[in-house]
Amino acid sequence: MTRETLSMIALVLAAIPAVLTVINLLVYRRLRSGMESGTAISVLIPARNEEMNIRAAMTSVLANQNVNFELIILDDHSTDATPHLVREMAAKDPRIRLEQAPPLPEGWCGKQHACHVLARHAKHPLLVFVDADVRLAPDALSRMAAFMDGADAPALASGFPRQMLGTFSERLLLPMIHFVLLGWLPMHFMKWTRRPGFSAGCGQLFIARRDAYRETGGHSMIRTSLHDGVKLPRLFRAAGFSTGLFDATDLATCRMYHSHAEVWSGLGKNATEGLGAPGAIVPMTLLLVGGQVLPFVLLATTPVPSATVIAACWLAWLPRLIAVVKFRHPMVSALLHPLGICALLLIQWLALFRRLRGKPSRWKNRDYQAAGASVLLALLPFASHADAGEVPRRIDLPDQHDKRHVIAFPAGHVTVISLSDRHGREQAGEWIPALRAYRHRVAIHGIADAKGTPAFMRSGILKRIREAHEEPLLIDWSGEVSESIGYRPRVANLLILGRDGSVLHRAEGPPSERNLEMFLAVLDHSLARKK
Repeated sequence: MTRETLSMIALVLAAIPAVLTVINLLVYRRLRSGMESGTAISVLIPARNEEMNIRAAMTSVLANQNVNFELIILDDHSTDATPHLVREMAAKDPRIRLEQAPPLPEGWCGKQHACHVLARHAKHPLLVFVDADVRLAPDALSRMAAFMDGADAPALASGFPRQMLGTFSERLLLPMIHFVLLGWLPMHFMKWTRRPGFSAGCGQLFIARRDAYRETGGHSMIRTSLHDGVKLPRLFRAAGFSTGLFDATDLATCRMYHSHAEVWSGLGKNATEGLGAPGAIVPMTLLLVGGQVLPFVLLATTPVPSATVIAACWLAWLPRLIAVVKFRHPMVSALLHPLGICALLLIQWLALFRRLRGKPSRWKNRDYQAAGASVLLALLPFASHADAGEVPRRIDLPDQHDKRHVIAFPAGHVTVISLSDRHGREQAGEWIPALRAYRHRVAIHGIADAKGTPAFMRSGILKRIREAHEEPLLIDWSGEVSESIGYRPRVANLLILGRDGSVLHRAEGPPSERNLEMFLAVLDHSLARKK
């Protein structure tokens, strides 16, 4: 490959995030000042060993004026002075309430469990989830509440606070958050589609409508995740709700990490649920290296750089220079942009290797088994998978005729869901004769897990499904619904759901004599209870 060809590749790849950043800035805006809302807010802060942060976090929330709110702190088994400090401030302000987290159930991430418990204690229509290291501006709550008003308001929104940076690693890597967000997510599509892939969020600051949160199942449906910033918006969209983003630079500040080790550990703990996901890391590495590193390599190794190389370097720098002005990023981070890209990719690859080896992630003195073990085990027919135990309160999916179907709970009937990927479709078909006898008494829905299907293949797949299935078959293109249900890949998955959406029984694999006998017994019992 000639140097001229490499230069053109670098120019094109550098132009993609540069152009998208400029376009996204038309959508990604700060919330309007001076706006007020009469909607009450429950501010929810999970706290585990946060004695260095919790007092300042509460003080910043209490400084908010012109808004009705309650402040609930969940002490998640802290071993420091966190609960004592909260009680001390609660004695002086009735808006503060301290709750104690129950023991962490097996299979839950600590933060997701804490947020789930907090939401159950909340009494107001709007829920604001905020980390203990975030400091809100005095008008933050009123502006966020006003943003959630109106017919077109999202059910869930998230803001990216201004990151306070200290160490060199913080300055080098944390500004990458805005670069990845603005450079690779087409934000205009967030309003035009409910597809889960067109969503993002920051786990440091979420605001949600409580009714929508309960319908989706909220944090209970992403219980194993370490990355609620990605998973929670996708969950809402998979359930048919809209999500939004706003620039929280002037609404909140946050100092996430305080050392080099914390930066690398913190960015690595959830890497494989975002940029470092197995299906994303290779193409993203090629795009980032080709567009953000290659231009500077060519610039440094060419005696007389061409105009193409110089243009590619400026395009690679453009989003970072914009961020210096708009998001108050340090100039040194922008100048060392290629080095930051290399460090970011190194963290992603190390996290993936750790995940594939089954090494647990460690955060807040808790170990979380790497979900990546299931990436390898999914190839084996006898692999076991975690049971999520619940389904979203609202599932919204298209069928093979592109007609949308909504499965919502509570319902007035018992529901059976048959779910499988292409490997398990034959087993799913073997269950059909046994279920036909119940079709007038039970709502039966077939769901096909089609995640990872390239867009150019979808029309052909839909044609084959239409030829093979007369009844509606719901297509889960993103895999978000399938994942939230906690199904086992490569085999048929049958679920019996009560009227409230609770999972009464699960069956996996073909309808063996024992499998079928147990499934029908539970189904008959469920119908008898309904009567």
